[in-house]
Amino acid sequence: MSIGSKTKEKNKTDKALDKKIKSAQEQSKKISKKKFVNFEFLQKLGKAMMVVIAVMPAAGLMISLGSMVQIFGKDNSTAMWIGNIVSNIGWGVINNLSLLFAVAIGGSWAKERAGGAFAASIAFILINLLTGSFFGVTSAMLTAEGATTHTLFGQEIPVADYFTSVLGAPALNMGVFIGIISGFVGAVVYNKYYNFRKLPDALSFFNGKRFVPLVVMVWSVVIAIVLAIVWPLIQGGINSFGIWIANSSETSPILAPFVYGTLERLLLPFGLHHMLTIPMNYTSFGGTYTILTGTNAGTQVFGQDPLWLAWVTDLVNLKNQGDMAGYQELLTTVTPARFKVGQMIGATGLLIGIGVGMYKCIDPDKRKKYTSMFLSTIVAVLLTGVTEPLEFMFMFCAIPLYIVYAILQGIAFALAGVIHLRLHSFGNLELISRLPMSFSAGLGWDVFNFVICVIVFFVVGYFVSKFMIKKFNFATPGRLGNYIDDDVQSEDVSEDQGKAKTGAAGSKAERIIALLGGRENIVDVDACMTRLRVTVKNPDLVAELSDWKNEGALGLVRKDTGIQAIYGPKADVIKSDILDIL
Repeated sequence: MSIGSKTKEKNKTDKALDKKIKSAQEQSKKISKKKFVNFEFLQKLGKAMMVVIAVMPAAGLMISLGSMVQIFGKDNSTAMWIGNIVSNIGWGVINNLSLLFAVAIGGSWAKERAGGAFAASIAFILINLLTGSFFGVTSAMLTAEGATTHTLFGQEIPVADYFTSVLGAPALNMGVFIGIISGFVGAVVYNKYYNFRKLPDALSFFNGKRFVPLVVMVWSVVIAIVLAIVWPLIQGGINSFGIWIANSSETSPILAPFVYGTLERLLLPFGLHHMLTIPMNYTSFGGTYTILTGTNAGTQVFGQDPLWLAWVTDLVNLKNQGDMAGYQELLTTVTPARFKVGQMIGATGLLIGIGVGMYKCIDPDKRKKYTSMFLSTIVAVLLTGVTEPLEFMFMFCAIPLYIVYAILQGIAFALAGVIHLRLHSFGNLELISRLPMSFSAGLGWDVFNFVICVIVFFVVGYFVSKFMIKKFNFATPGRLGNYIDDDVQSEDVSEDQGKAKTGAAGSKAERIIALLGGRENIVDVDACMTRLRVTVKNPDLVAELSDWKNEGALGLVRKDTGIQAIYGPKADVIKSDILDIL
């Protein structure tokens, strides 16, 4: 009778839980319908884009190394040949970013990665080819000075401003946007038709996955027509914005980078800062530049990062060729990296100062326990430029401090409009590799100014954080009960680590799955550079922040069914461990 009663109670509990999950799912669907773009969508889009962005530091490193070889071996033909090959590895990535975005989004969004990536590639090829054909633009017109064509409404437009060469054929100049569009076309079509089986027996060969390319072809024609109608209008706006960005060093030298830098940091807690940084760094929103020298001469690059690399390479080449007039004109007329160097100052000076200030505010009896945690985090931020592991230490427990930090970060960006700070890198490892290029290009004073700014912002960050933490009693790590590594938790972690050695049931991945409400509650698991990004069925089953901190998380972001646990650079490894278990 006792067993029977327990069974009935368990059944009631299970039914109540199922009902709760179903209610949460229905509520989530209603929310998704009400919002055209919901948090889950943006979370997934940011993750898909980061697949491409993650390769950019490697591409930049190849260009830097190739240039370094050429700088130090300019009198040796073999060294120049090797340097050119190494540089072209990086340019190969940068010049094909739009295709990489298509493949990344198609593969990330589709139910089967390979199928989605393949379908997105087909869409990318066809849409680009068709947009060029609709306007009658030829390859010769791309290089002809003053060549024009007409929109579908009869308006005359310059070919050079609206078209480019994609995979050897003329196409509308949509930059990475065409990659994003193609990626969605491939993934959406694949997800809808990969299991299609309605064709008659005579055409049964085209059922299933073979039906996907046919649908992609049809949709590519439709989308190419739509883009041929609307994109010239959009491109006109983008061109105007890009011109404004290029000229803002004169028209808005301080305000523009300040607003950008502050807003970027304020969007970070929601994981939406990529929606601002990616267009600025990798599309014509961040500027357009035509390479003047070398094997890539005549090629256009878009966005702050590719623009800086191309600009510095041209400066070095013009100087080596003895064209000092061209060198001086390029040095004074183009001002790149105004929307990046502030982040470098923040990651190297301001944020490190705040980190040291937080460390100094730790309870004296616990400081020894936190030394290794703070030291490893600070070193990681310094080397890689990935700031989130340190920012999430105070983002939620000291919100006013984070707001002040965002404003100070904006001021760091604004400095590019006051003094020469024409530098660009993703962390100090990359900065060091780019120093030979920078010095060779005549940017020695820029490097000196950067070092001075870093020192000043380190001091400001240190004293501001220390003052605010003590004045307002913020519970930053290691004080006022915010103890990640206290005695009780250390025992629990040690015990769990012991279990992990004896079986998978006690592994970190298993414990995180439990924090997410169990296997049945998990819909999708992914990660970006610093965040474990999960979609769940019922967000009410997800554990609280304190439990996540016990598992090493620096922070937790919850929005509808989208969950983001901040683990720093190890997030991708944790994702892989979870997927292996699931």
